[in-house]
Amino acid sequence: MTLWAACMLTSCEEPVTIDLPQHTNSAVIEGWIENGRTATVAMSISRPYYSYTSHDSLMASIQTQAKIVVTDSNTGESEQLSLDYTEDHIFGLARMAYVGKKLKGVPGHTYLLHIENKGKVYDASTRIPSHGPQVDSVYFSRSGRSFLRIRFTDPKGEFNCYRFLTKVMDEDMSYGQVYLGTFDDLTFDGQQLNFELVRMPLSNLFSLEYKTLEDIKNATMFKKGNVVCVKSTLTDPMTKSFWFALQVDLSMANNLLVTPGVYPTNIRESEGAHVSGIWSGYYARYDTIVCR
Repeated sequence: MTLWAACMLTSCEEPVTIDLPQHTNSAVIEGWIENGRTATVAMSISRPYYSYTSHDSLMASIQTQAKIVVTDSNTGESEQLSLDYTEDHIFGLARMAYVGKKLKGVPGHTYLLHIENKGKVYDASTRIPSHGPQVDSVYFSRSGRSFLRIRFTDPKGEFNCYRFLTKVMDEDMSYGQVYLGTFDDLTFDGQQLNFELVRMPLSNLFSLEYKTLEDIKNATMFKKGNVVCVKSTLTDPMTKSFWFALQVDLSMANNLLVTPGVYPTNIRESEGAHVSGIWSGYYARYDTIVCR
């Protein structure tokens, strides 16, 4: 063995030490209010990327002692939200989401969010659009197993931001977003758009269970006999920016070359606090289709 080869083999055995950056605990807030419905807010604390994840650790990250108040700035009416059951968010299935009782969203009104949690304060503002999406039709594209398609017409001369979600009755726990289902109308102002609805899991943790192509098809497609609720919304530009950035990362979840992005937020935090998330106003419409 040459001296050069011996040096190479020796150098390959040298241990490598990596200093991982310290994790900063951030509040993760997802809240919204829509026309004719009360507000819903889910709050948790972020966890280190390399930490061990279990059911207990995820449940422990959910914040259940926060004081959360929503105010209609047009009328001055306020309401403190309380923990309750709701199918609108996965936390709500365990009665760990904050839900309103009386203050319902009004189109064109602006709503303020105020949160106090563990000495930290968070504030945000959003507006419900004055009208909803103009859906022309929702249809199952073919027999067997396939995607849904939705056809809608965009009002001309307005800047509109869309977000679409679906829920399969007796199968999905709550509404989930669709692949690349958040966008604006810059490329189709005033035109009709025919858009494909492809399901996404509520969490990328669920996608770890997909072992075969058949698993992926079952998770992303609809099949004959499904009763599907389609939630079509118009929302504010900040909500569009947040979910548009996040959905790109979610859609690339299994690509190891993807670098997580930075997600814009409209939530302002007090000194020393860190936050990620969005407070959204939606004008929503609900359609139900039976896949035949």
